[in-house]
Amino acid sequence: MNQINYSSKNASLRLTGYYASFFAVYGIAIPIWPRWLEGQISLEYVGIVLGVAYWLKVAVVPIASSVADLVGDRRRVLISLSSMVLIGLAILPFVEGWVLYAVVWGLAGAALSTGVPLSDGVTIRLGQLIGVEFGKVRRWGSVSFIVSSLGVGALADKFGLDAIYAMMIFASVLLLIASFWVPKVYTAPDSKKVPLLRPLKLPNFPLFLITVGLLLASHASLYGFSAIYWKSLGYSNTVITLLWIVGVLAEIAMFSVSDRLIGRFGAMPMIIVAAAGGVIRWTLLATVTALPLLVLAQLFHALTFALLYMSIVGYVAKRVPPAISASAQGLQDSLSMGIFFGLLTMLAGSLYEFNPASCFLLMAVCSGLGVVLGAILLIRVRRYEQQQEGS
Repeated sequence: MNQINYSSKNASLRLTGYYASFFAVYGIAIPIWPRWLEGQISLEYVGIVLGVAYWLKVAVVPIASSVADLVGDRRRVLISLSSMVLIGLAILPFVEGWVLYAVVWGLAGAALSTGVPLSDGVTIRLGQLIGVEFGKVRRWGSVSFIVSSLGVGALADKFGLDAIYAMMIFASVLLLIASFWVPKVYTAPDSKKVPLLRPLKLPNFPLFLITVGLLLASHASLYGFSAIYWKSLGYSNTVITLLWIVGVLAEIAMFSVSDRLIGRFGAMPMIIVAAAGGVIRWTLLATVTALPLLVLAQLFHALTFALLYMSIVGYVAKRVPPAISASAQGLQDSLSMGIFFGLLTMLAGSLYEFNPASCFLLMAVCSGLGVVLGAILLIRVRRYEQQQEGS
């Protein structure tokens, strides 16, 4: 039995602190951290170092999530992961050669990424128990991402690359502190069995994984090649940054209202809406070059990411038992942002060399397939639930 010693407001404040700290680190790690790495190792190895963290995540996320289900306390695992990030960062200046950088940052970067599904699991559970609204908490992570990336980028331009490392350490210290502040919610395991793959036995969960994994990974061309593509169209770095900010602002707005949308219409119909938004967005990015239309395409980030993300949360909260929810979140994250994202990034890279616009058309095709899979998922889940009610 769970005994919650927090009010909804207090728990929301604590979780907001974690998300803000986490995405302050992420706001440096994703767009700016490669600039610091380039100053430490040869440029040709920067991609390898970053890639190791990316692929290690495929193993680290589900394993850590499974451990969280076994111990029943996500906070303890979050503290351990945050400690790994800070220790890894502290070690980096004392190592030499790209191989050691790949090992140290590979583990630290994978540990950092694992914080997403675990913290989401805590927030989902507190939403079930005391009414914490996921979207309204999570939106502050997006705000923090913008502030962190813009602020640290400006500091690096003024004070040099060492400012990036210093701010990465500072943000990671805040993340560790925030990890201790995360509400403690104990969820008793169902059994002594390792829960790593148990979510796959849930009705329709494999189809759900493939559907949302494909849709989340459809952002591969955006993350990997949009800045390069827009630069080739003649847009300045300032304009490109503003295009990214438009997308994040749309994301924040959707996080603010998504709880009500999903509560009214359900998670699965919203997955289909998000997929349809992806068809429109990626087709626009592949076919238009005028700035107003690019801004319009970026506004669809509210659907393709924020609404989809919240729909995933809603589906897991309703249809996955709390005792294996961390494992379910870990499987979803490692498949979506690990395996699928990695494969689509490589394929998009090959297409970009052939025709830059074609890599976005590939994402439109993935979203179109997501519409079909989402409709099948909706039909199958509704049919299963009707059978359960009738039995």
